[in-house]
Amino acid sequence: MAVRKLTSPRQPTPLLEHLFAIMGDTKRTRVKEVLRSGLVHINGVSTTRHDVQVQPEDTLEIRSEISVPARSMPLEVLHEDASILVINKPNGLLTVGNKYERDRTVEAIVNQALASQRQRCFIVQRLDLYTSGVLLVAKSEAAQKSIQKNWGKSEKIYHAVVEGVPNPESATLKHFLTEDERLVVNASEVPRRGAVEATLSYQSLHQVSGYTLVQVQLKTGKKNQIRAQFSAIGNPVAGDAKYGAKSNPVNRLCLHASSLTVIHPKTDEIMRFTAPLPSEFDLRNFGTN
Repeated sequence: MAVRKLTSPRQPTPLLEHLFAIMGDTKRTRVKEVLRSGLVHINGVSTTRHDVQVQPEDTLEIRSEISVPARSMPLEVLHEDASILVINKPNGLLTVGNKYERDRTVEAIVNQALASQRQRCFIVQRLDLYTSGVLLVAKSEAAQKSIQKNWGKSEKIYHAVVEGVPNPESATLKHFLTEDERLVVNASEVPRRGAVEATLSYQSLHQVSGYTLVQVQLKTGKKNQIRAQFSAIGNPVAGDAKYGAKSNPVNRLCLHASSLTVIHPKTDEIMRFTAPLPSEFDLRNFGTN
């Protein structure tokens, strides 16, 4: 791996400002491109942040390959590079904070882990509090905007255990969603004022004792979409009392983000990330025929 060592500043200086100063023989657009690529390393750690403060004692390098540090994080990391971080979000963890909880969230935990490398995360998507599975965050604002720009091209696969047996076994559901004063999303087959259109396709996989494991492909990504649409057809997600479930057989909402396929914000490579189905989704936990 080729390494170009750079002079550190005499006083704390924003990284991009310092790069412009010491790389005067390089076009400014090229300097920005090198930084966005993650090839700039401070103390051996890749960064894409233009405003991070470089200290006089820091080691500053441009490398031909991106180095991702080994770090301790209390979350299962599915993938990490200079642009993105993908985790397997556990059930019961907020994606971002609210007025009741600010510290025990994906955003707070990841930011704490990235802080030593002078990085922070940028939220791309959110999973409900009690939904587990693949969750992607960006490590720069540019990466966030790139992913969001192409979000409509992404493929989002979920698995859910629902009450009853959906009829037919596979179908495409189209509803119009509205949210009421209780923050419950209602799904209607006819358009309503202020409603947003939501579409998904599902395939029933297994059925045991009045429960069915279904695979769901989201065509749109709306708040509580899967929960509201399956409730509307009379098959609420098990454990989802908010949307009409009458049972909670494994003490959790039975909804899991199984895979996410996206266009990488830097390389334009199509990447697929998967999170194994939780063991409690084994229908043997729901009883026997």
